[in-house]
Amino acid sequence: MHWDLGPDPRTRIQYDAEGLEDWELIAVLLGRGSRGLSIKDLSRDILRASQGLGGLLSSDIARSLNIVGLGKAKVTTLLAALELSRRLKYKSIRMTGYNPVDLCEYLRTLFSPLKRECFVLATISPAGNLLRAEIVSRGSLEEVGVLPRDLVRIILNDEATQAVLAHNHPGMLCYPSQEDWDVYLRLKEILSDLDVDLLDHWIFGIDGIFSCKHSTRLDES
Repeated sequence: MHWDLGPDPRTRIQYDAEGLEDWELIAVLLGRGSRGLSIKDLSRDILRASQGLGGLLSSDIARSLNIVGLGKAKVTTLLAALELSRRLKYKSIRMTGYNPVDLCEYLRTLFSPLKRECFVLATISPAGNLLRAEIVSRGSLEEVGVLPRDLVRIILNDEATQAVLAHNHPGMLCYPSQEDWDVYLRLKEILSDLDVDLLDHWIFGIDGIFSCKHSTRLDES
C-alpha cells in the first residue's frame, strides 16, 4: 500500500484523528484499495460519488454508490460505520435538552436512505429532555395506517408532556397530503385534552422539510 510521504492515516489516527481529512478516515476504515486502484483514490472516489460526508450519511450505499473497487466487503464496512454514527448521534441528542435543529438533522440521516414511508415519534419529558425518536410504523398511511391511540399509548407510557411526529416522502416533495394533515390535527386535538403538546408534524421530502405547525417548509418559515 502506497501513502504519501509522512506517517500514514492508520498511524496518525492514534494521535491526530481530528487532523485527518475525510478521505483518510475512510481509508483507515477500508484498509486497502483494490486491484489497480489505491486506497487513496478509492476513498476519494467514494466521497466524490456521495458529494461529501453528508451525502454519504444519507446514501443507500449498496444501491447508489456504483464505484469500481467498492465490493461487498467494503460496502459492509461502510454500512456498519454509518450505522454506528447514527446510533451515536441518537445517543448524543438524547443526553441533552430537546433541540429541534438537532432532531431534524438526525431524522434527515435516518430517513434519507429509506425507500418506504416511515413514521417517527419523538417524545419529550417535562424537564425538556428527548426521551425517544423512534420509528413507530413502516409503510404509507394507506398501507398500514397510523393510529392515534397507539401513539398516545407510547406518549403516556413515556410520561411525556410534548411530542413531535415525523415521516418521509421517499423520492417525493415534502408537501403534506390530506391524510397527513388529518393525522396531525386529530392527534394534536387528542393530546391537548391530555395536557400534552404536539409540537409539530414534520414531513421530509427531496425538497426539504415541511412543518405542519407553520404550514410551510422549515427553511421558508
